[in-house]
Amino acid sequence: MTATPTPEQKRIFLTSLRRSLGQLGLDIVHPFAAQSYNATTLGQANPMPTFSQTSTLSIIVGSHKTFWKTFLAQHYPSKFSSEAEAKDPMDHYCERLIPRVTLQALQDAGLYSDKEGQELTTPFSVAFSHWRITVPPAGTPPPGSKPTGFVAPPATTLPIQHVAQAAGFAYFNPIAFLNVHPVYGPWFGMRAIVMVDLPYDLSDNEQLLITETNQTGTYSKDSKPIEVNPAFEKLSAEEIEVKNAALEVTKTALLTKGWNAEDWMDWVAFRQSLTQERPDWIPWRYSDNQMRYHYKKQPEFLEECAIQFQQGQEHAVFP
Repeated sequence: MTATPTPEQKRIFLTSLRRSLGQLGLDIVHPFAAQSYNATTLGQANPMPTFSQTSTLSIIVGSHKTFWKTFLAQHYPSKFSSEAEAKDPMDHYCERLIPRVTLQALQDAGLYSDKEGQELTTPFSVAFSHWRITVPPAGTPPPGSKPTGFVAPPATTLPIQHVAQAAGFAYFNPIAFLNVHPVYGPWFGMRAIVMVDLPYDLSDNEQLLITETNQTGTYSKDSKPIEVNPAFEKLSAEEIEVKNAALEVTKTALLTKGWNAEDWMDWVAFRQSLTQERPDWIPWRYSDNQMRYHYKKQPEFLEECAIQFQQGQEHAVFP
């Protein structure tokens, strides 16, 4: 049987999900309606599931600089059980845990139960920013959960950068191929989109607003699309044109040169060029170690960072 939620059950679901994601270091929890993306040209071609809701609760899950230490604290490569996990531990971490805590939050809210005679499910789906659809879907809830309620995401990978702009989370800069957030600037990562058979409304944003006492959630009071690049919001049209032209020149030079992991600092500089007019974004800048792993994806370097952190000896491996 499919659950019919009450407002209180949805509140409990969002509260539980927010708490669990925060414990995982995933401090970005931004709610929006799937229909806001589906109304775009890309969304019409590859829509997000709506579960027949007129406004479907969807959530962008992401992280910023604080995720690094949370992840390092639990990173033990000797415990890996698969080659895929060893190849990209962060992606595997998200694939394994985001669906799990979503399911748990539904259970906490009384919107999911596999107890005999009390079977109840609220369908949900999780689309990750880093993988194309696999069968069975990566991140499927643990075996033995009946009914799982897990619905496969769209057959084609959702363009999470475009979803983010339509969802009122972060502006997509088509020249830099980067999203820019009003508070974090370019210093954040989007990990997944959670889609649930629950109605979305503005009270979801109000409930998940970041406060001094709860740093997990969203800074957005609504999910209206972001139409202006926050990096250039204080500049004139002429100044923006000059900035975009400079970005285009730098990007072209980098792409012409071709990707080489050893050039990672050049890509960091390109990313950082988006912050020149926004000194308030400096505190959100990734550490050198975090950026080096982001661009080079070296498992041995990640392990070295984790060992140092766990021993209380964290320092910049890269000077």
